[in-house]
Amino acid sequence: MCLRLLQSCAVRRIALLGPAGAGKSRLGRQLAELLDVPVIHLDRLYWKAGWVATPDPEWRAIQVREAERESWIADGIQEGRVDAGLWLDEADTIVFMDVSPLTSVWRVTKRRLESADGPEMPADCEPAPFYKAFPKLLSFLRYYRRLVRPEVLADLARREESQQVSILRTKEDVQRFLTSVKAHRAPLGESSLT
Repeated sequence: MCLRLLQSCAVRRIALLGPAGAGKSRLGRQLAELLDVPVIHLDRLYWKAGWVATPDPEWRAIQVREAERESWIADGIQEGRVDAGLWLDEADTIVFMDVSPLTSVWRVTKRRLESADGPEMPADCEPAPFYKAFPKLLSFLRYYRRLVRPEVLADLARREESQQVSILRTKEDVQRFLTSVKAHRAPLGESSLT
């Protein structure tokens, strides 16, 4: 299972998966522009000022409310949590950014050194100093690669029959995927089958 070009159907609900630095937010912005679909930055909704997590019952209610929208691109899904399935179940398209840990490290490092906070950055949450954050990033990526990634791949294999699943590993995969989306996009409410 690798890059799978889109079938002939409208893409209106997209779940983006992958570790930190995989390129999910950038891909989300590109898809939003192509499809005129809003990006839901889940990190902005989950984290309150000072990196305080939203309590589970409240977080679940927020996610249910957001997932009920007619169309969306969900960025920042917390794979490994029980509630991640909500987004995957509601999505017509799931994209897993399966980049190498070195790519993730490079992108996160570059972003931090450039002090480039994107729209997905939670409000009133200052990033930790790089010397403190970097070891945590390495630990997270190791955990993600060894434990979360195999679970995600197994779940996606089960979903391939009922949903569009694409696994993107390279820049070329991303470009081919975007080209496929552009070729198959349909205005809201229309099917590209007609």
